Amino acid sequence: MNKYLLGLFLVSVCGGGPADASAYNCYQWPLRESKGSYAYDGDTIYIQMPGLPDPIARMSVRVAGIDTPEIRGACEAEKSAAIAARNRVRALLDQADLTNTPVQFCNPEWGRYGGRVVAWVAIGNIWLHDLLIGDGVARPYDGGKRGGWCNVSE
Repeated sequence: MNKYLLGLFLVSVCGGGPADASAYNCYQWPLRESKGSYAYDGDTIYIQMPGLPDPIARMSVRVAGIDTPEIRGACEAEKSAAIAARNRVRALLDQADLTNTPVQFCNPEWGRYGGRVVAWVAIGNIWLHDLLIGDGVARPYDGGKRGGWCNVSE
């Protein structure tokens, strides 16, 4: 299936109604566990896209607006920071699940590399990227070149 058409389908049909149509197109897609967690790292969340057959329905969403360290980072400092970011996101998503707090995926777009959706993510009425930047486990990202996470001395 053409990636553009799949992306258009995902964004326009599958998510349900917008949470706040006046400002954002937001969807409450169900979280999906993979290896016991809802998140791979600090900026990747697993979802189960309603209305699609497996394995197409098993999607990943990249959190827009942030850069987090990579789990398979270039140095130990990056790997350690990645685990901290991942654990923070996992804790937030677990808490949202326990308290039935909605997790919303807003203004979704098909990712430039395919295979996942990029969306602004809100837990309740708080933007996830703001929480993670405030916690120091992510930094703002606008789609340009990303900086490294390793110290110069490593």
